[in-house]
Amino acid sequence: MSTRCVAAVIVLSGFIMLPVSYCSSSPALAAVNEHGTIVVFKTEDSTSPFESIFPENGTIDGRKISTLSPTGMNAHGRVVGLVTAEAEARFPFVREPDGRFWLFMTPSPSGQGEFTDISDSGKAVGVYEKEGSAATLGFMMDSHGQWAMDIQYPSNPCPASRSHLHTQPNGINDRDEIVGNFECTAVPGDADPLFRGQGFYRAPDGTFYRLQYEDAVRTVAGKISNTGVIFGYYVLDEDTWLPFAAPKDDLIREVIR
Repeated sequence: MSTRCVAAVIVLSGFIMLPVSYCSSSPALAAVNEHGTIVVFKTEDSTSPFESIFPENGTIDGRKISTLSPTGMNAHGRVVGLVTAEAEARFPFVREPDGRFWLFMTPSPSGQGEFTDISDSGKAVGVYEKEGSAATLGFMMDSHGQWAMDIQYPSNPCPASRSHLHTQPNGINDRDEIVGNFECTAVPGDADPLFRGQGFYRAPDGTFYRLQYEDAVRTVAGKISNTGVIFGYYVLDEDTWLPFAAPKDDLIREVIR
């Protein structure tokens, strides 16, 4: 069994920020909703399906599942995330409040991708790999479980030397406000928007804004509350990464053109 080290921040009621860290194979917190209900994940041997967790002998929609990683949960107890199936295929999943699991197929040829968050209205956001490229693209699922749209940060911030744009939405609220991160890379598959990217805010009308926390070198967006408070972390230098919670109006800036 492998060991994994994780550091995270739990936000309760939009005000309390609790640092959490662990370095073991025990369960760890993955998401918390407005009622304080939490969902956890556990690191296990990737060759052993979670027979005791999934219905039908460790399968979802007929696919044998080896790992399940929840990433978001709404106030109704609907959980989203990603699963790893056979041949290391990764699919977005939904767990309904009644315990039923199902997989969402993205627009990619293989249907692979992952969810990153879900709103109380049932809309979810996530990422998938664009066809013919290793660049990642965001997407939204509507409240009926259908693909709704792609989410892509404007491509003009990418210089010619780093022309591959990666967009990763991380949070959505009931007003369809979306936050996430983008990154420009020289190599298509060399992207990690959560740890190397810059934050963005997408308004309900589709307008994108970049995020800037005070004098930070980088501002990374994690989630957004229904009242417009954005949670994430900012980087002052490579040794100083700090969590923040701030109203969106204090963070949004015009896209650099």
